[in-house]
Amino acid sequence: MSSFANISQLAERIQSITAGLHLAIPELIIAGTILFSLLIELFLHGKTERFSTSWRYFTCQIPLLLALSLSFQRSELSSVGTFASGLFEANLGSNSINTLILGIGFLLILMNQIHKKSFTFEELIGFLSILLGALFATMSTSVLSLFLSIEFMSMGTYVLVSLRKESSRASLPYILFGLGSSALFIYGISLIYGLTGTLDFTSVDFSRGISVADPYLRGFALGLFAVGFLFKMSWAPFHPWNPDVMENLPAAWMTWISTAPKLAIAFVGIRLLPTLPVSFANELAALAILTLLVGNLGALGQNKTKRLLAYSSIAHGGFLAMAWFFQPIQALDALLFYGFLYSVASLLVFYLIDELAANDITDFAGLGTSKPLPAFFLLTGLIALVGLPPAGTFIAKITYFSLLWSNYEVSTSIGLLVLLITAILVTAISLFYYLKIPFQLYFKKSTKESELWKNVTSIEIYSYGFLTAILIASILFPTVLTNLWK
Repeated sequence: MSSFANISQLAERIQSITAGLHLAIPELIIAGTILFSLLIELFLHGKTERFSTSWRYFTCQIPLLLALSLSFQRSELSSVGTFASGLFEANLGSNSINTLILGIGFLLILMNQIHKKSFTFEELIGFLSILLGALFATMSTSVLSLFLSIEFMSMGTYVLVSLRKESSRASLPYILFGLGSSALFIYGISLIYGLTGTLDFTSVDFSRGISVADPYLRGFALGLFAVGFLFKMSWAPFHPWNPDVMENLPAAWMTWISTAPKLAIAFVGIRLLPTLPVSFANELAALAILTLLVGNLGALGQNKTKRLLAYSSIAHGGFLAMAWFFQPIQALDALLFYGFLYSVASLLVFYLIDELAANDITDFAGLGTSKPLPAFFLLTGLIALVGLPPAGTFIAKITYFSLLWSNYEVSTSIGLLVLLITAILVTAISLFYYLKIPFQLYFKKSTKESELWKNVTSIEIYSYGFLTAILIASILFPTVLTNLWK
């Protein structure tokens, strides 16, 4: 009897684990793609680089397109529910944000192929690891599954930043920073479990345990837990790794590391913060203010193109996480709209600059006259990063400012008011460093004939034009994008 009872219990356990997995088919497709890529690589050994690269693009794009389609369908059908014994939950917000992340990933890989970039096995695994970690992070209901998802993202990032010799010195401090933040993160989780008796941050026991805990111990535990978030968002003071690592990355991975993890963690914050029975608005506002100042003031003094963009990505990480101060529904809408346009603008600008191989801002001198079309595309992308018309990011930033003011009126928190004033001021400051490049494009003359953008093909021009059209059309038809991702 005991053996039958054990078998019955095992069957029930397996059933509880597999129940609801149909809600995570897009994520399971990405997980299967990683396993399939490991297998297919055995058959690519010894083949030419061109043949191997083509197969890697094929084995990545087809599953990615399928996962994107199914994720869009899941969002349209409003499919919700838990799976994996309640460790993960598909909800309306995670469905939308995962569709967005998958869409950005597919667009990035397509751009990479159009530009005939090499696609090594390590890059494929790094890209898919970040993607899978981001998708599962948005669906996590347990702090443990959240930790594992974030670590999966981190492993993919470690791979991408360590591939090139020129980035080896910068990648080592980043990995050490990452290991240290992971240790603090897991220690914070253990303290939270001791305070609440549960790892499920959506349960009533979690909120009750946090509310009755000693304020100092609670603050210490949540502070350690927050380290993992702040590190992935590149929030100050956990930002020093960002510029050194980013300046040696190609456009695709610079864009991917700047967008996917930040979108995922920003959404996790939207879900997690309302479950806390105490407000940390002033503390988070202080960190957001510091991040905005560090990112924008750091970029202001840069003359190296990629370092300037790396510092600006820190500032945009601060903007994305400002959604934590909004009401959940407002926050999701604002994050989807701003996140998509920021990702498209980053993709456009990073690729145009990477195509140039322009290390210094002065390398752009005179290109506005000799290469008017790519120069216009770059100008539009930079204007979008600032948040000015005719790009749709103007509406996105205005939305952020208005929502922040509305929440200040409700809460009367001085931290939110100072954050709003700081955000407006640093947006004005960003004009000075973002427009350094257009100034060189249109108001400076090169002393010698430039070789930059000389070999840009027609299909590459069309790809830049497509991204530019999205940025401009989004200010004319903002509700189309909002309804699409919702």
